Amino acid sequence: MIRQIARVSQFAVVLSFVCHFTTVEGLFGQIVAVEKEENIRASENGVLLGRMAEGSELELLTSRDNWLEVNLEGWVWEESLQAVDTEDFDLTVSASEGENIRNKPQGLIVGRLENGTLLKSVERVSGWIRVERRVWIWSESVDVQTMDMESEADSAKVGKIETEWLTLGEGLAVLDGPNGDTLVRAQQPSRFEVLARQGNWAQISINGWLWAPETSEDIERLPVLVDVNIDDVSGRSDEFEGRFLQWDLQFVTIEKADRIRSDFYENEKFLVTRLANTEDDFIYVTVSPEFFQEVLFLNPMDEVRVVGRLRTASEKLTNAPILELISLERKIP
Repeated sequence: MIRQIARVSQFAVVLSFVCHFTTVEGLFGQIVAVEKEENIRASENGVLLGRMAEGSELELLTSRDNWLEVNLEGWVWEESLQAVDTEDFDLTVSASEGENIRNKPQGLIVGRLENGTLLKSVERVSGWIRVERRVWIWSESVDVQTMDMESEADSAKVGKIETEWLTLGEGLAVLDGPNGDTLVRAQQPSRFEVLARQGNWAQISINGWLWAPETSEDIERLPVLVDVNIDDVSGRSDEFEGRFLQWDLQFVTIEKADRIRSDFYENEKFLVTRLANTEDDFIYVTVSPEFFQEVLFLNPMDEVRVVGRLRTASEKLTNAPILELISLERKIP
């Protein structure tokens, strides 16, 4: 007999990197999209600060000759930064080989910063720091995208207000209306744009990604891959990451992630399991706070059937896959 103890909807929302648009010499909403990997510098053809990945977007501030000054903003792992005391900056990249800058904590890499790059801290979240600074980039490597100027000007004439942002704490629910049903819960502190207000309620915009192949018309009908070979997962990570997988596992213990486990959120709870009938094929299964109490009754060596979304095919410390729990069933003899 199989007893089901946890079930969540089969989709995962990943919040995307938000670019802030400002006026540049009377123009609204200009950004630059990096068309090929390019260096960023402290001044025109100045000291190298790092490089931006193809497809990353930056806020345009000004231009001079063939150079553009842009605002660099993103998230950097706190352990790779060191505090400094200068007039304009309070952090420097201390990692000897530099460090990635991401669109959100543990998110997509949008660039890489050189050792010694000075930065200004904006926000701190569980081992990650959101940073920013002005940098220069070669104009030939980017595409300047300008929003509809006439539309923006009309909005300004009728009194367009400044954008309001809210930061939601971990576990806070986003509803489909005031006092409505839960659509999604924030998995980490995240910022959202406010569209409208109604009393103490704020309507927000969620800009995110979910795994949905073009051939799938209904997200609820997306296939769950059963008993995939664990070696195939690590060897073909691009194919499997983000997919829904089902494995029969043997529960070992429950642990809490610390800072050195960069593939987890700090203090995130997860199950240590291994493939049934194996000795060393370990799989980590993250458990969201709302379902944590429901897995506490598990005993070491219990066999469970798990469905989860593959967060990563190979955790950096142990090379084990990480699943985000979708459902878990305990097998009762």
